[in-house]
Amino acid sequence: MNIIQKQADFGRTIFEINQNAIQELVKAGQENIQKYVELNTSFGQRLPEVRDITTLVELQKEYGETLWGTIKTATQTQADIYKSALEETGAAVRKAFSPEAE
Repeated sequence: MNIIQKQADFGRTIFEINQNAIQELVKAGQENIQKYVELNTSFGQRLPEVRDITTLVELQKEYGETLWGTIKTATQTQADIYKSALEETGAAVRKAFSPEAE
């Protein structure tokens, strides 16, 4: 394979990696927003149950723990997407710039 073809393939591969990563990030972002709205709706519906400060504090604590868990999961998902894209990019770079086997 000549150098021009390798570079064209490399450019196409990088474009596809970027496109796939962006699509996955957008999808994950949409899911995170939906989870956030559902979480707030769920806890908002429970507010009328609050009759004293203890119940309010417990509800806030539960909300905070649930929100933190959701944020941790979302962050891990994003990190996995970035890691995968980086690994694919590394493989594409190695392929594009490695000497050809004879």
